[in-house]
Amino acid sequence: MIGHIRRWNSSLDDRIHPRALALLRLAAAPLVIIHLLPSLSETSNPHYTLPYASWYPTAPPDVRRLILWLTVVSAVAVSVGLLTRVAAWVTVGGVGWNLFLSQTYFHHNRAFLLILLIGIAVLPTGAVLSLDRRLGTPAFLSVGNGRRLALTALRCEIALVYLASGFSKLVDPDWWGGIVTLIRVERHVGNIAGRIPGWAVELLTSPGFHRWAAKTIVLAELFIGVGLLWRRTRLGAVWVAVWFHLAIEATANVQVFSLAAIAALAIWVTPGPPDRIVALGADVRPTTRRAIRLLDWTGRFRAATHLGTGWEVVDRDGSIRRGRAALWFVLSRLPLTFLIAAPALLATGRRAYAERVGASDSDVEVPA
Repeated sequence: MIGHIRRWNSSLDDRIHPRALALLRLAAAPLVIIHLLPSLSETSNPHYTLPYASWYPTAPPDVRRLILWLTVVSAVAVSVGLLTRVAAWVTVGGVGWNLFLSQTYFHHNRAFLLILLIGIAVLPTGAVLSLDRRLGTPAFLSVGNGRRLALTALRCEIALVYLASGFSKLVDPDWWGGIVTLIRVERHVGNIAGRIPGWAVELLTSPGFHRWAAKTIVLAELFIGVGLLWRRTRLGAVWVAVWFHLAIEATANVQVFSLAAIAALAIWVTPGPPDRIVALGADVRPTTRRAIRLLDWTGRFRAATHLGTGWEVVDRDGSIRRGRAALWFVLSRLPLTFLIAAPALLATGRRAYAERVGASDSDVEVPA
């Protein structure tokens, strides 16, 4: 028992690889800009505010506008990777200060963005795909500590968002019974009634439909929250999460939450250097090799050649996939093809093609 605790503690102290996390950093600027646009338009107009505390620091409209624009500039610096660590904390400060100016500003979707920005500041997101790396910026200005403990804490926080939301709806009779979703649809159905068929309007306003739709939403949130925590279910949970947030974005006004949640899925990529080998035969076109390198945004694959023909993938555990099984596996790990390839890989049981042998038993030639 003590040995397990020590190994677990040691693993949390390991440094993590920043490649996949850079995707989250690249999303910082658009997320912050979308989030702050309403506040920038409000600075010149009086609006209702309810301060959290009398001592909380406020600012005149012109000063507040300057602070918000400084926050936008720092978010852009985060995305391009210039003085990443400093810019990230400036962004956290600006977004956080503005968020807590009034109780009317606070929403869980906005707090979610603040949590992600803190993660960007703490994790080593500026170590790759950044101007800091090209310019040789000192690490204390550009790179967070990058310990696995910080990533684990961020992952747990994100999973708890889904679990808390799903559980609160599960124990709420109005939510579980579909009353909440029915009221929301009825509130906005007049805006779309002339643009969709009559049968669709009738379906969307049917209480029976919402009894099942609400349960699907609740169970989807709970599945995502639980599924993200285990490797065996993580692929399916990420797939469901992407469609879940796209559906939310299309049907509800949740401000920046859906986009931020999709960007946050990058934290679930295993934090390590390229640990899978894609070996292609001589019959595979060079353009295919270039396409894999171009689309491998999370840096999961190392390119190699093998003596035969077709595709071959050596996984991190040494198992080998060949032919169509290897092709589907690669497509399921590339962000742009993930939504189509992942369910095909799972549904057809292509993992059965994997041979549980060591990488050393294959004919793969790994370049030095």
